[in-house]
Formats: sequence, C-alpha cells, structure tokens
Amino acid sequence: MRVVVTGIGVVSPLGPLPAFWDGLRSGASGIAPIAEPDARGPRLEARVRDWQPREHIKPALLRRMDHCAQMFVTAARMALADAALALDAATAENAGLVVGTAFGNLSESEDFLRGLFAKGPALANPLTFPNLVLNAPSGYVAIDLGIRGPNLTVVRGEASGEAALALAYDTIASGQADVLLAGGGDELAPILTRIYGDVGVLSPEDGGGAEGARPFDRARNGFVVGEGAAILVLERAERAAARGARVLADFAGYATESLPASPHDWPFPTDAGADETIRQLAALGFPRPPSAGARGTTLVLSCADGTRRLDAVEVARIAAMLGDHAPHALVSSLKASVGEFGAAGALAAAAAVMAIATGDVPRLAAATTPDAGAPLAFATAGGAAPAGGVTDALVTCTPRGGGCVTLLFRRP
Repeated sequence: MRVVVTGIGVVSPLGPLPAFWDGLRSGASGIAPIAEPDARGPRLEARVRDWQPREHIKPALLRRMDHCAQMFVTAARMALADAALALDAATAENAGLVVGTAFGNLSESEDFLRGLFAKGPALANPLTFPNLVLNAPSGYVAIDLGIRGPNLTVVRGEASGEAALALAYDTIASGQADVLLAGGGDELAPILTRIYGDVGVLSPEDGGGAEGARPFDRARNGFVVGEGAAILVLERAERAAARGARVLADFAGYATESLPASPHDWPFPTDAGADETIRQLAALGFPRPPSAGARGTTLVLSCADGTRRLDAVEVARIAAMLGDHAPHALVSSLKASVGEFGAAGALAAAAAVMAIATGDVPRLAAATTPDAGAPLAFATAGGAAPAGGVTDALVTCTPRGGGCVTLLFRRP
C-alpha cells in the first residue's frame, strides 16, 4: 500500500512553517543564550518560539494542558490546515494518531513530585496527575480533534520520533486507519539539562572549546538541548487522490536493526555496521538504479548532534548505507538549528518531506570545517539547491542502546 504525506505542522526553535523551512535551508539556528543561566550549567538552549497556543486551542482545554501537550496539539492543527483536511465525523472515525516522546511533560512532573514529597499525597494536585503520563499529549490531541481511530504513543529515547513514524507507516499499510497524524515532540526542562550536563554529553563535553552544537564539524564537543514538536499527515494514496490532496512526498517505508551498545552509550564506530538496514532498504528499492530516471540528489538527515562518538557512528553507518551511491548524496543534520531532544527525529522527517517538495536541503548551521573521515558530501551553509532536486530522503537515527531506525521518503 502506498502511503503519502499531505501536510506538515511544526513548533520549533526556528518557528512554525514557513519560517522553520526557510531557517533550515539558509543555515540559521534557533539556539540562543539562556535567559537566566545556572552558573554550573550550560548557557545555550533551543526553545520553541513564534507560536501562540491560544490561537490554536480552545481556552477550556488550554487551561488543562501543559507545555508539551500544547506543542503537540498546535502542531497537529497546523498539519491538518496544511493538508487542507477537515476531520468531520466520518473522517474522524477512520483517522488515528501515532506520536513519539522520550520524556513527555518533565517540568510539570517535577513540580507535581516536589509537592508530593513536601506535602504528602493528600495535598497533591489531582488535576495535574493526568498530565504526567507519557501518552497525555496524544490524548489531548485526540480529545481536541475528535479522533476516534488508533491512538498510540511510542517511547524509544532518542529514536522516539522515528520509531513513531515507522509504526504509523505500518498502521496505515495494514489497513487500521486511512489517515494518521504522526510525529513526536519533547519539551526542554531544567532537570533534563542538569542530568545531561552531569553525564558529560552537553557542549563542551570535555571542558574545552566553545559551547555550541556542531554536528560533523572537527570542533564538535557535545550537544545543546532543544525542544519542539512536528506532526505529519499520512494518508493512503488512493484516499489522498480521491479528495484531490496535494502530495508532498511518498513515505516509502523504514528499516530497523540493533547494534551492540550499552544502554547509556552509542555503539563503537567499529561496531556500527548497517548490514540489516542496507538489506531492508534494498527491499524498498533504495538506492534507485540510474536507469530509473534522471539522477537527482539523495538527502540524508542524520541524528548527529555534535557528540564525538555519535557523529563518528553516523558517518560510518551512512557511508555503508550509501555505498557507491555516496557521490549522489548530501548529508546534513538539524541539531545545530533546533538542538537535541528525544523526538527530534519528527522534525527531521518534516524537513525531509520539505526537501523533496521544494528541491532544496537543510544546511548544517554551524559546520565550518566538516570532518573528512568518509566519502560523504555535507550540506554546509551557502550552497546552492542541488541539481535535479531531492529524489530520496533518508532520516537516520542511532540512539544510545543501539536500536537504530531509518526512514525513507521519496519524490512522488
């Protein structure tokens, strides 16, 4: 079954669409100084901006929502508007929701637990408690939009966004839904920033160099924490055609595999094989043979975030996936623009679809001297749109623990 993308909604440190896409293709960054930094912590972060939840959410529901749920509902409403899709009673019956989040509502969870420990269960706020479960954002989206079909939340750490989209593909392909809102998001919370700092993965991870997110750059030294949410409208191709929908890209499928790694670390570069991913992508027809038509560019949007180990693993895996196709590909990452967070892969998927739809590519916002450790071409700032546009886009994720997910989008 052919699955297509007909709409995109984004809440991000670069703003919503079209600012999100304009910023990515120009190499802009949403990373900015923290308003009131902790003397012991980082001084940079990537917070969402240029959105007003009250413009998208009814006041009665808005008062009950936390920041994370507000991002999800806003992105979902934006995606439906972009797809020109109205969820009437009949459509809502066959519409579903599959989203990913690594941590959900951390800030409100922290406040609730602080009150619980200080005052005891009898004085804990019962109105806050329903917001603390990780599927609360998806529940709010379904309530707000009246969705009656499958409602699933995926928690897979740094692969939460990619894993949710993979499950969404299967949900439509198996006939369980005609329309799905799929993607993910996470919020920026002080407790998360502190924990990342304590384990030594934030920039500057070794105390040397300037703070900043520089994926694939020789000066990389850790990541900067961000937040955001992105939702794609996925439809059966026949249904999209029947309603005259604009198709932005085909969602051709995905590949998964597990690599040997500690639950708290990435695989070693020498263990970063891609044999199973290569086999599964080949079954999806990737890479396309030259005889399939005019040669365009393959875009690879990597999960690389400026952490030395992760970037090295991604370089090795991407080089293996592309093989002889590498001269026809450009590699980039969104993490220098939107920061690192659990479901950031949902924003990468949105960017992959925009690249196919427009023919341009997201640029590495902070890479001035990309590593030359593999036969890869990086999409640095200032480059022209690729000749022939973008025919295929891979979204790759190698999370800690080694449970890899790769998504494949294609030009219709």
